[in-house]
Amino acid sequence: MANSSPIHILGLGSIGRFIAHSLRSLPDIPPITLLLHRESLRREFISTGQKISLQVGEDGDVDEQADFNVEVLGSDTTPTSPIRCLIVTVKASMTVDAIRPIKERLGPDSVICLFQNGLGQMEELNQQLFPDPATRPTYMFGIVRHGVYLKAAFQAVLAGRNGCVSVGFVDADGLAITQPRNRFLVDTLLRSTALNCEELDWTSLFRDQLFKLAANCVLNPLTALLDVRNGVIADMPQVRPLINRLLEEISTVFGRLPQIQSLSAHAPSCFSPASLEAVVMDTIRKTAGNSSSMREDIRKGRLTEIEFINGWIIKRGRELGVECVTNLSLTELILAKSSISH
Repeated sequence: MANSSPIHILGLGSIGRFIAHSLRSLPDIPPITLLLHRESLRREFISTGQKISLQVGEDGDVDEQADFNVEVLGSDTTPTSPIRCLIVTVKASMTVDAIRPIKERLGPDSVICLFQNGLGQMEELNQQLFPDPATRPTYMFGIVRHGVYLKAAFQAVLAGRNGCVSVGFVDADGLAITQPRNRFLVDTLLRSTALNCEELDWTSLFRDQLFKLAANCVLNPLTALLDVRNGVIADMPQVRPLINRLLEEISTVFGRLPQIQSLSAHAPSCFSPASLEAVVMDTIRKTAGNSSSMREDIRKGRLTEIEFINGWIIKRGRELGVECVTNLSLTELILAKSSISH
């Protein structure tokens, strides 16, 4: 595939803008097209000179990148040309609806890379948009371990340069793809020193996704319900029994996942309640001052990703014979609180 292949980015939150800026900073610049859902957002972007700014640290220098292409989905001028490389950073709950307008532009030569919290998006895409295995795109998943937040409309702040990004290919059955048809997107991501990207085999990436999911299952609903920042959770002994019950359920579900059978003989122990608790506490320590995405969603009246976080645990648990009553209770409370604020 030619080096001029456009990379389309769907979702312009902090992660989407960070990735767009990082790829545009490459010396051999690939065309970057931002996919927008609102004409008003396009006008706002044009008014800033079609630039995305990135600042390293709260007091660091600001670097601007320009010359992005822009498409407003659903408009009369929206192209119909194929999309070969698509990065998706919208919330998990919005994935299907966000991709639906460009469904016909995606095919077996396309790669969709999902940089999102939670699990289950691929299954929903296959069920609702790409039911035919012969014509569906190839999937990649990405985990972002950078601290990034928005400071202004098109200005993101990178907390530091110690983070990294992990990506990997996966097929519809949750198995590794050793020879994907299209490597242009992953090779471009790997070239970015700002992203500090590594490619993992699917087994390793899935393990890391499970660790992140466990932390999100604890931190997101608890901080949203209690309306506190992440670090407060570690100083509340009242919630420790609840956390322990959550992790017991999550550990049992993880231990029964078919994909875990492909790990080494010692790997299941890394999903013990004690191991998952260590992951959660480490995440709290590293993100103590952060306000979780679910807390922010509740505060701003937006739908949450709970059904792709604790909801995924509940669904997989039922399929594997594990009743996850604690995860279910938290999910129901978040849905109830979300319905009040939405």
